[in-house]
Amino acid sequence: MKKIKFLILVVIALLPMLSISQEVSKSDRARNIVKAVNEKDAKLYVENFNNDIKVYMYGEDGNFILKVDGIEALYKNRSAHLKKHPHVRNEIQHLAEIDNRLIMHDKVWLTPNKKEGSSVVEIFTFDDIGKIIRVDVIQQSNLFEEN
Repeated sequence: MKKIKFLILVVIALLPMLSISQEVSKSDRARNIVKAVNEKDAKLYVENFNNDIKVYMYGEDGNFILKVDGIEALYKNRSAHLKKHPHVRNEIQHLAEIDNRLIMHDKVWLTPNKKEGSSVVEIFTFDDIGKIIRVDVIQQSNLFEEN
């Protein structure tokens, strides 16, 4: 009986560690997003975001402008983008984690004939359960120019 009680205590003690080990890290979320883009999978893309996601783009006037509000809008946005750019490719250049934020610098190629990738920086803000609740995007002004 003592062995069973001991075993139960050990299992109870290990459960929180098992739970923590199964959490998706901020870096893993960024890698999942890039994987989703490269696999042209809008559903996989949005799995990393909170239902109340807000995406802001840095504007020419120096302010961030709300471009996407909510998970459904994000799914529609990403689906349309992946359809419009079927050869899009994405590579992470740098990741930096600060508190509840992750900063990702990545390169994006919209077409295979473009030799140089375009730089994009996203600042992901995470909620309490580890999903992305806000994205601030800074991208090259010529990203969508055809070359």
